[in-house]
Amino acid sequence: MATQEDKFFAAAKQAEAPAQTAAEKPRRTWQQLGKRIVIEVIVGYLLLCLGLYLFQKRIVYMPDKVDAKADQSADAVLDPQEFGLAKQQGRLLSTKNKDNLTLRGWHISLSGDVLKEDKLAKAPAVVLFFCGNAGNRSDRVSKFRQLANMGIDVVCFDHRGYGDSEGSPNEEGLAADARAAWQFLISKGVSPQKIVLHGESLGGGVATRLASELCNENTPPGGLMLEATFTRLSDVGQKHYWFLPVSLILNQKFPSVDRIPSVTCPILILHGARDDLIPIQQGKDLFSAARGASQSGMEKQFVELPACRHNDLGIVNSAEYRAAVLSFLQKIAPNLEKPSATPAKRRPEEGSRKRQPRKSEMKEAAKPDQP
Repeated sequence: MATQEDKFFAAAKQAEAPAQTAAEKPRRTWQQLGKRIVIEVIVGYLLLCLGLYLFQKRIVYMPDKVDAKADQSADAVLDPQEFGLAKQQGRLLSTKNKDNLTLRGWHISLSGDVLKEDKLAKAPAVVLFFCGNAGNRSDRVSKFRQLANMGIDVVCFDHRGYGDSEGSPNEEGLAADARAAWQFLISKGVSPQKIVLHGESLGGGVATRLASELCNENTPPGGLMLEATFTRLSDVGQKHYWFLPVSLILNQKFPSVDRIPSVTCPILILHGARDDLIPIQQGKDLFSAARGASQSGMEKQFVELPACRHNDLGIVNSAEYRAAVLSFLQKIAPNLEKPSATPAKRRPEEGSRKRQPRKSEMKEAAKPDQP
């Protein structure tokens, strides 16, 4: 039978037990700590992948948009005269794509009057130009002048969501816009053999797809010119986001390397050796995937411009650029005139405008920069 003293010690020991338990919390081992870090890194990595997937269009497409509602001005279109082109040199164009979106563009020529209805049909050759992923057509005025100075007519429609074209950009949408631009030229009486598709950077992916589809339909264009473009968009992304599974995340594919083998028209690829955005090896790989000669027997051509980066083809190494493009065009259009060379002006970075800013833009410029 327990004494009073035994009961007292038993009660004291029972009261002391929780305190000892609280004081003797088990410490985390290095293995447990390492496991927690690994879990947090994996979760963070998956969130990063998810973010890239959800916001990839904002990374791929960087349009300089002319928004009529935000602008609230009468000049909510990109008028070629605003950018130094005379009325006889630059004309505003408009067409609809299959989604009933309005696409706007320019017709530029330095020989003859673009206001004449039959000007396009009578041109010795027409370059249908597809811009890169940033800015809009107004950033390429010096390039258009350089091409037009070779005796050809230049037509460029902004992609949907760019410049004054309606809509929002995506891969299938840009393909539909390219088809609408092609149909516009055909409706103006331009022969397919006189149309040269010219794509820069992302526009190279658009031009290659259109050329491939047209060749498969037995209505090939007169030629395909590509500059500073890629094999696949995911190959570009993998270079810059080497730590992510870009090919699995990206749904904007532009797989030019898979499409160019079916292109049967003459091909010219130009690439800068110092291009650090799309390495020249991608241009060479794309060239290797193309067939050796066109259906007419014209050998494919690759021109490496040793001093050029991504945005200065035709500015740096301008003589080599002009000689290569003019030679290519003259083989497609033998009656092309040989106008005197005009030095190209240095092209600004993509996305900048060269006209006077509107009032709404000046107000926006007064705001602090966004991060």
